[in-house]
Amino acid sequence: MTADRDNLRPEVFSESFGDEVLSEFDLTSQNFSFPSESVWIIQKWGWDYQKAHDFQWKATQFIKENKSILILIFCTHPHCFTLGRGLQKHKIPKDLDLIDFDPNLKGRLPFPLYEIKRGGGLTFHYPGQWVFYPILNLVSRKTDVYKVMNWVLEKSKSAIEKVFGVQSLSYEKELLGLWHENQKLASIGIAVTRYVTYHGMALNINYDPKVVEALSFVNPCGLPGKTYTNLESLVKGSDQLGREATPLLNKDGLFWRFHNSFLEEVHLIISHNGTFF
Repeated sequence: MTADRDNLRPEVFSESFGDEVLSEFDLTSQNFSFPSESVWIIQKWGWDYQKAHDFQWKATQFIKENKSILILIFCTHPHCFTLGRGLQKHKIPKDLDLIDFDPNLKGRLPFPLYEIKRGGGLTFHYPGQWVFYPILNLVSRKTDVYKVMNWVLEKSKSAIEKVFGVQSLSYEKELLGLWHENQKLASIGIAVTRYVTYHGMALNINYDPKVVEALSFVNPCGLPGKTYTNLESLVKGSDQLGREATPLLNKDGLFWRFHNSFLEEVHLIISHNGTFF
């Protein structure tokens, strides 16, 4: 990664993302790598949600002027909730009775709440959740937001099957996301501003008792909290109650095994001059 960073760093990066600019978002140039001139990778763990959100917006403005560049952000966030403009029930089959977020709960939530400009209802983040934000110009890459989401879901599904042997995964359901049978493993939602994407996918990897407790009285994406699962529970069994959250320090753990497999696929596409999305 160091060689990539030093040898392929495009001049436009230094012009647009100097140290002073990056420090506003709690980033340094060490968070970036450049496997090709047109693909930039950012990895930042424990990233404050608001800073990550604000950086995404800055990145969208950059991509509007630099249409050929693709920015792939991999990160985790501290415990928090995010709240969009509301569930788009007119797009959901009538037999799916989704539950709107109750505004009266705002002061009772155990984690910070960020209200953001995207569609959808309440979502959650936590340190053991893998988050992926692809930022790209849809027109220059001749794609659309649905193809982007399907690509992200398919690559995630393939990595989980390959590395962990988990079966019965699907993303071809009436409700968006990656599912294991009737349990939701990942949520996805991509917004677009002037043909540039932001936001992305959140994959629940490690078990976290704080999340389990928090979801007992809210309905992320309009669904009962018990609908959600995590990769650790699927791989090691569902009897996780009472355990502490799994730390990310173990580089051989589930989180890093998945992340490295996904990243390997990204580099493989680049090395073969393949196309994303």
